[in-house]
Amino acid sequence: MQVAQHIAFPPGLASIEVLTDRGLRVVVEELPNSGGNDRFELVWEVVAGFLVRGDPFANDGPRSETLVQLGSATPFLKMIRAATHADPLYVAAMHGAPPAPGDLSHWQITTTDATIDVAATTRPTMHRLTSTG
Repeated sequence: MQVAQHIAFPPGLASIEVLTDRGLRVVVEELPNSGGNDRFELVWEVVAGFLVRGDPFANDGPRSETLVQLGSATPFLKMIRAATHADPLYVAAMHGAPPAPGDLSHWQITTTDATIDVAATTRPTMHRLTSTG
């Protein structure tokens, strides 16, 4: 799994795609004035839920990174747990693997256009799609 690549902050939002009925693909593009010109794809094979807000500014202060893990006890995850079958065994079964439950974690992608909140048990895979710099 590739997650170590750095994305110049803040990127623009290029696209959001639901993969089958379980996954999520987000493509962001670095802006020339942020020090980069690359496009990156972040993919979660299985998510319990996600939320896209047209507000790039979090209530708890400005972000300085594109992808941040906020933990497992956030108001967003409380809402996801209350509205879905998002217990760890169920999410593990959605992966199609033997149950190896992991706790849901709240991931947040901050762009100049929107904030995307994701509930998942794993980190996304990250790939550079283009390099124009």
